Amino acid sequence: MPVAGSVGQTALNETAGARSRWGAVWSGIWMLIILVLFSGLVGKVPMPTLAAVLVFAAVGSIRPSRIRTILQSGPSSQIALATTFVATLFLPVTAAVGIGVALSLLLQLNQEAIDLSVVELVPGSDGALREQPAPRALADGQIVVLDVYGSLFYAGARTLQARLPDPGGAVNPEVILQLRGRTTLGATFFSVVRDYAKRLDAAGGRVYLSGVGEGASRYWDDERLAGQGIALEIYPSTDTIGESTRSPRRRIAWCG
Repeated sequence: MPVAGSVGQTALNETAGARSRWGAVWSGIWMLIILVLFSGLVGKVPMPTLAAVLVFAAVGSIRPSRIRTILQSGPSSQIALATTFVATLFLPVTAAVGIGVALSLLLQLNQEAIDLSVVELVPGSDGALREQPAPRALADGQIVVLDVYGSLFYAGARTLQARLPDPGGAVNPEVILQLRGRTTLGATFFSVVRDYAKRLDAAGGRVYLSGVGEGASRYWDDERLAGQGIALEIYPSTDTIGESTRSPRRRIAWCG
């Protein structure tokens, strides 16, 4: 007895030309009409024919080009695809899809943690900034401008915490964290910055955030930062690239 669930129904509807969720509604209405008016004829349709319809729908749902793209996207996508496929063979479709979604989320969080990197921006003789590996520790009176590549949400923010230069043992170090292009900053990120700011404050230093987007700087105002116990200065981004990063440097030099 051939059977089908939502996956088979979706494949059949798409093959028939359906373009919206109303396709499932109308297919049910037409099936009801056919069974009521032509139940005798339907009863004469052999089971192999119904099975062939489901096999045809299953084959039509396979997209070799999309599978090829996923396989070329890296280990995370390959693991998620293979796991979901195998789970579909042995488990109900809903359970298999749930496993695939949960696994994809875990792999994404792990990828965010791995991909994050921190670099130091050093001004050259011509005024341009060049990148070099971020120092592991800060020196006395050192002014460090850092840029971050990768996600700053959840696991990414925790990875940032482990890769920021250690202020222990330094006197009056200053750290400028360049965040240009980031429109939102999560609570986990500010929790990491709060802990780092406290460590710098104990050493007589300070943290500055430069290039922060308008939306993020407006949301994380002085009142909200004070409510979370964060003492730092935020410099919003401007139309001139690097201006918001040079502003805290000039202030530090003036205060010094």
